[in-house]
Amino acid sequence: MGLAFELTLHGSGFYLSFITFMADVMLKLGIFMVFPLAFFTMTSGTASLTRKRGNNSYVWLSTILWATFTTAVLSIAAGLLFRVFPAVLPTTSTSTANAQQASELSSAIIGSTVTRLAAANPLSVNSFLNFIKSSDCLLPIILIALIFGYAIRPTSEVIRPAYITLNSISEVMFRLAKIIARFLWIGIFFISGVWFHNLWTDATVFYSWRFVVLCCIIGFGMLFVIIPLVYGIMTGFRRNPYRQIVRLLSSGVAAFFSVNYLFSMNTLYTDCRINLGIQKSVVSSALPLHSILTKGGSALVSSMCTCSIVFAATGVAPTALQTVTIALACTLASFICSIHAGYEVLFITTYALGLLNINAGGAQFAIIALLPMLNGMALLLDVMLAGLGTSFTASNLNADCYITAEDIV
Repeated sequence: MGLAFELTLHGSGFYLSFITFMADVMLKLGIFMVFPLAFFTMTSGTASLTRKRGNNSYVWLSTILWATFTTAVLSIAAGLLFRVFPAVLPTTSTSTANAQQASELSSAIIGSTVTRLAAANPLSVNSFLNFIKSSDCLLPIILIALIFGYAIRPTSEVIRPAYITLNSISEVMFRLAKIIARFLWIGIFFISGVWFHNLWTDATVFYSWRFVVLCCIIGFGMLFVIIPLVYGIMTGFRRNPYRQIVRLLSSGVAAFFSVNYLFSMNTLYTDCRINLGIQKSVVSSALPLHSILTKGGSALVSSMCTCSIVFAATGVAPTALQTVTIALACTLASFICSIHAGYEVLFITTYALGLLNINAGGAQFAIIALLPMLNGMALLLDVMLAGLGTSFTASNLNADCYITAEDIV
């Protein structure tokens, strides 16, 4: 519907103003809801897991293992696939707005990293402001929820009423997330309309078919071959990975068109608990961690873009050793990319070039022209990896449960 309306009404000023306004409302509402959802559910989940010794530690360790392993594997695999089918990233944009945005970001995206990391510290002087104003990173929420969760664990009868109340509130938040998931298609209509409009207006995608084909090859290859294989090996092939991927499609589509990981998390909670049948405590504790750590899709796309930029700058495709080095640099940068929500691929690529001391002459900011497609593909894979990572944790904790509800796809 979003594509059809864009093709028929893209010349209408009223249509553009209307879908832009509605998409902005939907996006901000979805992001606003995810912060109380993450806080209350993670607090309850942490308290519930502490009732059995070692559960919390296993959730953290398994999440870190999954995030590190999948990010490195996907990033290196993307670089090696690039060597098979090399393509140059288009370094020019047909939109003057993109050029202006690139010049503004070029001096800010790296210089602000340390500042934003410091601002995300919940132990800083303005920690309360960080809690209520954390607009693009869940890190403060996670740390505060973790402290509250350990404090409210039901170790005595005096604390038990508080734990029961908080557990009920978390159930309310899951119900709210389910309602959002059921009506997500309305928001996707407006958001996808803006997504298609941005690509259509810039038009760079129409003049770089080889790079677009490369994106499709790598994206589909990872989603339907590498990721299912990694998931199957790590879970001992106890589950059908393709069935899991299908049941995560709604949150994946939300991430792809919104180009915002936080917006898709409301649906991701529902997909994991209902569609994948994972216990609430594991979903509550694992998903916020994945939102920070599991960035295999972002690292993958950034690795591809970095190799393409090096190819464009030198005229020669990177060697196998250079490709692996680029992939590892992108893997390292991906673990702090969540502080630049909506610009993960641009941030990782710029940061990786800086780590490797490669002067691309600002060519990396040409990514802005294709950012809806590149960042959308990256976040779709991130969401899939987060859901599968939660399923991996649940399979080893025996935390599966059957919920009598239809899949929300």
